[in-house]
Amino acid sequence: MRKLKSTHYTCGLSVVIVGLSLYSYYVRELLVFLLLFSVAFFFFALAALGAFLIWWASQQMAIWSRPASRNAIVLSRRLITTYPRP
Repeated sequence: MRKLKSTHYTCGLSVVIVGLSLYSYYVRELLVFLLLFSVAFFFFALAALGAFLIWWASQQMAIWSRPASRNAIVLSRRLITTYPRP
C-alpha cells in the first residue's frame, strides 16, 4: 500500500521555512512576543476561571447552608433573649 508523501513534504517545507525565518530578527521578535502574550493570556484566563469557581462555590455553599444558618439565627435570638436586661 502506498502512503501519501504530501504530508511529509508539507511538514518538511514548513520546517525549512521556520528554520530560515528564525534568522530574521523581526520574526524572532514576533515569536517571542507571541509567546509572552500567550503566557500572559493563559494566566489571566486562569485567574478569571479561579474567580468564577470561587464565586460558584460560595453560591453553592450558601444554598446548602440555608437551614443551618436559619438554625444559627434562631439559636442566637434565643441566647439574646435569655440574657437579663439591666
